Amino acid sequence: MTPELDFLLDGLSPADEASAALQERTWEFDFDPIVRHHVGDRSYFLAFDTSATWGVVRNLPNLAAFDIQRDQANGMFTMDGSLHANLAFAQKWLVNHGCPPEATKVRGLSYEPFDDLTVRVEDQIRRSGDRYEVVAVMAADEDPTEAWTMAMDSKASELPVRVFLEQSHPEQLTYRVREGAFPDCASAERWLDERSTPMPESPEYRRYAEDLRTRAALTRSTAPASPSVATAAATATPTASAAAQPDRGRSL
Repeated sequence: MTPELDFLLDGLSPADEASAALQERTWEFDFDPIVRHHVGDRSYFLAFDTSATWGVVRNLPNLAAFDIQRDQANGMFTMDGSLHANLAFAQKWLVNHGCPPEATKVRGLSYEPFDDLTVRVEDQIRRSGDRYEVVAVMAADEDPTEAWTMAMDSKASELPVRVFLEQSHPEQLTYRVREGAFPDCASAERWLDERSTPMPESPEYRRYAEDLRTRAALTRSTAPASPSVATAAATATPTASAAAQPDRGRSL
């Protein structure tokens, strides 16, 4: 049984209106905790919002990240939170709020990354700082599940609208994350609605794939050359004198 989420706010009052409003609309029993990290009177939480699956509105982001600071001496607390569709973006939010990156790691996941590119994309998101400005998010509960985050990439020299698409593979217990690149939000939304073509890859990943192919080609070109068939045959054919010698290494 998953332990209930507890913000540890007994006896404390919100220090500002924003904290009061967030506390009022956040029911702890709606959340299944995934990550908790405490540093003195400051706590970071990452939790699954179960209400996103049974609410009237569907396809809502179902991952919540919280940053709570307590002032025990004055009986006050501040509370900040954010909803996400992709785990890596929730982890990035916590890191940006001061949580150590290693403390955001989720242990005991049922699903594993599908490939190295999934690991690379998620790591890029976690380390991105303020690079991405999230525009829209969606998480679908259909089988297989899907989630995506649309964001503006402040470092992109071209195609600045990026879509990070996560798709699960229940039969393999894996999930895959890919980054798509679009000239504007309307183009990204149109692709998400139609899905009539493969998602356009970001220029960075095209260059990354080209670099991998180049390195592989260089590795092949610098490898020792294999002997020709004629050379191998000549080496393997014994001379007449050698053929006349008895084989002393093998008994009959």
